[in-house]
Order: sequence, then C-alpha cells, then structure tokens
Amino acid sequence: MKTEILNIANPISAEAAERAGASLKAISGVHDVSFLDSPARLYARIDDAAPTRAELVAALNKAGVLVDDERKPHAGGCCGGCGG
Repeated sequence: MKTEILNIANPISAEAAERAGASLKAISGVHDVSFLDSPARLYARIDDAAPTRAELVAALNKAGVLVDDERKPHAGGCCGGCGG
C-alpha cells in the first residue's frame, strides 16, 4: 500500500470533495480517500501496483476537480508521504 497526495488546484466545496472521493473509490486498487481543505488536497491509499497517479488525476478531472500536479519543494521536515 502507498498514499498518493493529490493537491487540488482550486478550493472546492465539501460536496465536490465527496464526489471526487467517490470517483476515486470507484477505481480498483483505491482503498481509502480522505480530504483536507487547507490547502485543498486528497489523500488516496492505493495498492502499490495500481492505479497510477495519471489514472487518479484523470478520474478527478472527469469529476470536475483539477489537480495541481506541480511538485513543490518541501518547506520543512519530510513527512515521507510523497516519496520525495
């Protein structure tokens, strides 16, 4: 298992976050999705082999949620969540 962090490009409502989470949970290999709103991001617990980050981003785009895919440097200590 691994965790994929998907930074949301624009603020979204709780309802939009719920729809986005449901669209990710519908993908085989996604086990859990949680939403944090400041800054807006989704955490997806997924199998090691599948799905790919591109598949997750595509599902969110289809649900109307845009992902900020730019990798930003860490501003402090590493949490280990991004694998960077």
